[in-house]
Amino acid sequence: MDVLADIRASKMTPLQIRAIAIALALIILDGFEIAVMSFAAKPMSDEWGVSSGTLGIVLSGSLFGMAAGAILFSPFGDRYGRRTLTIVSMSMVVVGMVLAVISPNVATMIVARVLTGLGIGAMSQLNAYVSEFASEKRRGTVVGIYATGFPIGAALAGIVAGLFDPADWKNLFVVGTVLSVVLLVLAWTALPESIDFLVARRPKNALERINSMLGKMGHPALKELPEQTSADRHNARLGAIFTGTTGVKTLALWLAYACLMAAYYFANSWIPKLVAESTGDVQSGTTVGTVLNLGGIIGSLLFAAAAFRWIPRNILMTTLGLGAIGYAVYGAAFGVGWLAITLGIFLGIVAVGSVAGFYAVGPTVYPASLRGTGVGWMVGVGRLVSIVSPIGTGFLLESGWTAGNLFYLMAVPLAVGTICIVTLGRIQQREESAIDGPVAAPNDLVSK
Repeated sequence: MDVLADIRASKMTPLQIRAIAIALALIILDGFEIAVMSFAAKPMSDEWGVSSGTLGIVLSGSLFGMAAGAILFSPFGDRYGRRTLTIVSMSMVVVGMVLAVISPNVATMIVARVLTGLGIGAMSQLNAYVSEFASEKRRGTVVGIYATGFPIGAALAGIVAGLFDPADWKNLFVVGTVLSVVLLVLAWTALPESIDFLVARRPKNALERINSMLGKMGHPALKELPEQTSADRHNARLGAIFTGTTGVKTLALWLAYACLMAAYYFANSWIPKLVAESTGDVQSGTTVGTVLNLGGIIGSLLFAAAAFRWIPRNILMTTLGLGAIGYAVYGAAFGVGWLAITLGIFLGIVAVGSVAGFYAVGPTVYPASLRGTGVGWMVGVGRLVSIVSPIGTGFLLESGWTAGNLFYLMAVPLAVGTICIVTLGRIQQREESAIDGPVAAPNDLVSK
């Protein structure tokens, strides 16, 4: 019996829904704890007399930590389990948030933010975890809903910040600490391990653990572990991510995601300032920045709805292509107030809709034995680009580039990303046509 194919073809059970709901709560917390520093930045700098340069390091600390965490820790999810890595990651987040609460100076705060970022980055493997627990029919929709978590968490941070006096800025980290402890306990007590991981890696008592979960899901128990697939036997080592056809797919996937992150973080970091300067109205810049994030939530939900009918990979091609067009149009019409707001919503929709697309498509590239690593490293590479892109934009502005030309420039990586996903799609289609149906590859999350 192909237990994984049977589970993916069946209606989702309460256990699967519970696992996905906890993962959604965790990514909401991620969004909260990354954004909370931006609301504490000014009162903290006023209280401690922090310079702009040092404040930039504080704000970037979590981003550096997220990149390092995704790259360094994602392989542990494939080796020791998705659940185990999630609990370790949440423990790092709790320590980081507690350290932020008790930090007496900016140096300690930088350490706290890097540690928090490391924990959040290590949870990048949750993308693969959610895909593994979703049914085949609803995978794109589930991942689209999951992707809304980060912007929802960021918005929640703003709401919580509004409840406190700015002088009490450390209360934001107290709230974050309490939420982190609650979710750590929830993950410890209620987060199930991925059956895909148990089948692929076969840790101690794997059969008993699988049968326990199958019983809760209403599936018959197994007498023995399913035969390990050739993909998982061959790709047990990390080097397999970069070799053969998998290596080509990795290059296409990672390059496309990096291109998206370059364009998205340019917009997220610079649009409010550029619009404010071009219009002479600070409020207009704030409005555009807000609607950009609002568009992100809408984009994730639209992706979830579209995935009811269309293949996630094709949706991703479309959103990336529309993003390239949108950036080019923004460059041509830059400075027109009402159009900037309208296009800001559009860019948010296609950008975060594309992020949801990568969360859905990324896990289809790798077998279960490497899925957490492949997807986690994809996110890690994207995080590195998210740091470099805003810095590079600053240098281009100093060298005389206009805002409009920058938008033209950022349309290019989105066009490149579109080509990469088209290439990836063709490779996957050839692989799908070469096997005799999904039964021949039970550990591959084939996007259909």
